[in-house]
Amino acid sequence: MKAWQVVSFGKRILGRGVVCMAGCIAMLNMGPIIMMALSMLISIAVYAAAFGLKFALGFVLLLFAHEYGHLVASRVVGLKVSSPIFIPFIGAVIRLKELPLNAKMEANVAIGGPAMGTLSALFCLTLYFWTNSMLLLVLSYTACLLNLFNLIPCDPLDGGRIAAAISPRLWWLGSIVIGVLFVYTYNFVVFIILLFSLFRLWESYGADDNLPYYQLTIGQRLAVGWWYFGLVIVLGGTTLYIVGILKFGL
Repeated sequence: MKAWQVVSFGKRILGRGVVCMAGCIAMLNMGPIIMMALSMLISIAVYAAAFGLKFALGFVLLLFAHEYGHLVASRVVGLKVSSPIFIPFIGAVIRLKELPLNAKMEANVAIGGPAMGTLSALFCLTLYFWTNSMLLLVLSYTACLLNLFNLIPCDPLDGGRIAAAISPRLWWLGSIVIGVLFVYTYNFVVFIILLFSLFRLWESYGADDNLPYYQLTIGQRLAVGWWYFGLVIVLGGTTLYIVGILKFGL
């Protein structure tokens, strides 16, 4: 790439960054529904520029399904949360307005996202069988990877909050997995997650098991474990099945 191309590319990136920041600042003064809608539109525009409009629409809907699962789960356990905010190339986030009473309650909210995400992946796969649309197959595959990634048992991912209700020691496994992913991908977002994960391990070393927040019954831990490993198995199996279709037309 020539020098003038680098400068031109830098200007475009800087310009988009300024527009994105201005949009975020403006949304802070708006209502939660408007903020959510605008953040969705911004994400669709950014993803459309990179991957095309159809995939962008589908991908943002998959993110919405994941976050909607968190919203439903939070209402079931009686916690108030904010509306989701979509951040391009990060995903979407919701904020708890009140703290959960224990790790089981937090895990229930965290499970809601991957559970709804799994349903969205299976829904796209079912529609693929009816329509033979490659876009739907790719969206199903994307949903599987997105939710499998979120189930890695480390902070700040959903899997970290779920694993805390099974055993905080699972955070060590999650940190190793996210570390290996970074070594293979050198992805900046993965690196940030790795830093969060390592900080959480350092902060909680030798203490979390003794906190009342993590004192759960065997039945509660097993219930969370069934959900967690069940989702991992379904998503993993579906991912392998889709890979088989893509490679061999099975």
